[in-house]
Amino acid sequence: MSDAKFGAWVVAESPVDIEYSLIVIDEIRQVVADGFQRLQRGGIEVGGVLYGTREGRTIRITAMREITCEHARGPTFHLSDNDRAALTAQIERDKSDLRLEGLLVVGWFLSHTRSDVTLQESDLDTFGKFFPEPWQVTMVVHPGRAGVMRAGFFVREPDGSVRGERSYQEFNFPDRLAGVFDRPPRDRRPSPPEGSSERLPMPRYQPAPEVVAAALDPVEPSEAMQPIEPIEQYDAPLFGRPSRPATPYAPYPNTARKLPWAIIGIVAAVLVIAVLGLRFWGPQLHAEPLSLAVIERDGQLQIQWNHASQGIADSTGGTLEIVDGQDKRDIPMNRSELARGSFTYVRHSGDVQVRLIVNASGGQRIEEASRFLGTAPTAVDASELDALKVERDALQDEVTRLRAQSAQQAERIQQLDRTILILQSRLGITAGR
Repeated sequence: MSDAKFGAWVVAESPVDIEYSLIVIDEIRQVVADGFQRLQRGGIEVGGVLYGTREGRTIRITAMREITCEHARGPTFHLSDNDRAALTAQIERDKSDLRLEGLLVVGWFLSHTRSDVTLQESDLDTFGKFFPEPWQVTMVVHPGRAGVMRAGFFVREPDGSVRGERSYQEFNFPDRLAGVFDRPPRDRRPSPPEGSSERLPMPRYQPAPEVVAAALDPVEPSEAMQPIEPIEQYDAPLFGRPSRPATPYAPYPNTARKLPWAIIGIVAAVLVIAVLGLRFWGPQLHAEPLSLAVIERDGQLQIQWNHASQGIADSTGGTLEIVDGQDKRDIPMNRSELARGSFTYVRHSGDVQVRLIVNASGGQRIEEASRFLGTAPTAVDASELDALKVERDALQDEVTRLRAQSAQQAERIQQLDRTILILQSRLGITAGR
């Protein structure tokens, strides 16, 4: 078997040229597809470390190792503290792997099942902490329907910045294992020589010689053997007596003219169903994902979605469903609230499920769900909570008092301004006289 083929990602604006093994691309395809099929809506996102070689401005990707993620923040690929510690240990452990001998860590890859080929804030954080070299790269893979996968590389600019809003060039994964290996044609078995009995089936057991001789011995006709007269056939008896003779066979009806019309009718019905299906379900099949995600910040959950998606732009409203432990809340949202792209929620348990339902203008519904798993928040002491409420009420009273004083001072200033104007007008009249 010859060496594996390579693809190339060469862009004039990029300071790094990339060559990637098609075998590694197929391994990444399998990992991403497995994660994409684990959940009904969007699956889970996965990632891995890329290994290869570097020569000048060109890096060559020849191996990959999957990164373990416990998905503590939902199906998106956000590394928790445990995941970060495990990734550090994995990179150190791979240095002693004989199959990776002589290879460098040239970057990493991750899948985005709920967003496009872009780098989010958490992706940039992982890229900067674990892959800080200026020549290391990030590959983002976006899986689609029917096994189609679109990807793009992200590189560091000469000043160290990363252009994360989009890749310089996106590309589709090649057909699975198409052209990965150059295999010689299979050798055909030579045909046996003419007259040979190699192709003839042989009996499993050989018959006895006397049986063979008896079978080959011709039988002499005897007087007892008389020709058998044909027996006249009748239909089923009617009241115990035979009816008219039955015909030897009944002709089959001629259906040659009926079959083409039946086939045409079936094809027409299938076409009508396909057209109606595309009309009613086509917009949902090609709908842009909402990219719903749940991120915890300072003890609060930041529920985010893609406010620039076409579904949000064409929406008439929607509903945000939140299941927090045993509690469930349905929050109605108008078009302007959906356009903000985020919602802050104070959780009360360690399991929060979020579902965003968007009502499109055409009557269709777009739904996406996400989930947060973490430790339950610590309960606040009742006495401490009462003290905080008292302090809040006192501050509110102080604000009200200061506002009243400010209003009185403003009224006093206006009275003084009017008095000054009156005095100035009188002084002007006196000076004129």
